[in-house]
Amino acid sequence: MMHEFQTKDELFKALCHQVTADLNNAIEKHGKATILLSGGSTPKPLFHLLNQVDLAWDKVTIGLVDERFIANTSEFSNENLLANNLLINKAKIATFVPMVFHSGNQEKNLVLATEAYSIFKNPTVVLLGMGDDGHTASIFPNYEASENASISKELLANTNGPKHPTNRITCTPFLLKKAKNTYLLFTGENKKHVLNESVEKNYPINLFKDTITAIYFAK
Repeated sequence: MMHEFQTKDELFKALCHQVTADLNNAIEKHGKATILLSGGSTPKPLFHLLNQVDLAWDKVTIGLVDERFIANTSEFSNENLLANNLLINKAKIATFVPMVFHSGNQEKNLVLATEAYSIFKNPTVVLLGMGDDGHTASIFPNYEASENASISKELLANTNGPKHPTNRITCTPFLLKKAKNTYLLFTGENKKHVLNESVEKNYPINLFKDTITAIYFAK
């Protein structure tokens, strides 16, 4: 189902309302909720709205869909993005689980991160984004590591991407597709075109065509 909005403000308010409802519902039923979030500039307005929401944030555990393999002080770090835009105000009491524990050794870090991400085996919410090349998370077209991650039965995988910083760690489709609610967020007509041709061209986003709950889009 695609929800198309005339303005980005309308989009982010609607998505914030939906995510809040999902988290509240999980907290009421299970006493806790988990959410995996994508980085980048697109969801930043959503984070600004969420951090003002009245929610039992102390019962929410937040993780990342993917991360660059860099220090969390870097401007390219998704952890840094969440620290400055989501994990503040009312949301500062939420529990955050990073993806980079050992920035000097990618393989050792994968072991540590995989253990930590066992808490997300059945996420309440997953928020996906999509690049102009049809990639989502850090699963890119025409990269062997991404192809391996796509069929992995592990929770996480090390991959690499075309842009600096190239070394990445990502949740696998095996994990992400277990979410109760999966939302794809993107803006711009170009990306809408990319999504429309994703099945024919078998872009990574196509891996999730049967598990995306709703698509949130605005020009």
